[in-house]
This record gives sequence, C-alpha cells and structure tokens, in this order.
Amino acid sequence: MPLQVPKTAHMSLNEEQLKLIFKQKDVNGDGVLDKEELKKAFQQLGALIPVWRVHRALSHADENGDGLISAEELEEVVKYAHKVGYSV
Repeated sequence: MPLQVPKTAHMSLNEEQLKLIFKQKDVNGDGVLDKEELKKAFQQLGALIPVWRVHRALSHADENGDGLISAEELEEVVKYAHKVGYSV
C-alpha cells in the first residue's frame, strides 16, 4: 500500500519510509528508477528544483553511470535524501 501523507502534514521520514517513496515511483515495475521516476519522487518530497536533486542523487549513487538507479544503488539515493533532510 502506498505511503500517503496529507499535504498539510509535515513529518520527518526515516530511511525505510524514503525508500518506500522511491520504490513507489517505479511505475513500470522494471526494478530501476530512471530520471523521470526519480524526479517524481523528489517532487513528492517537496524538492524546489527536483531536476537538480535528480542530478545530485545520480552523482551520489549511480555507480555504473547508466543514468538509472538499480535496487542496489537505491540505498545510496535514500542515504542522500535522508542526509539532506527530506520530509513531507
């Protein structure tokens, strides 16, 4: 079941909750997150410039440089998002 948070709420998210938000954005179910899916996740998290956050997340986590975030690389994206203090 998707994690739903009312727009008026503001709460800190732990790494597991962040991971769930990112995983929910894998709409085609291929097991990887492309730039558009990452952008939608950062939009949900309230990023002011989600495209910039996608670029930063890829630079932190995309170990093989393919422009996609695999399940293994997702851990680093989650750590990055948590480190920069994302909450909803």
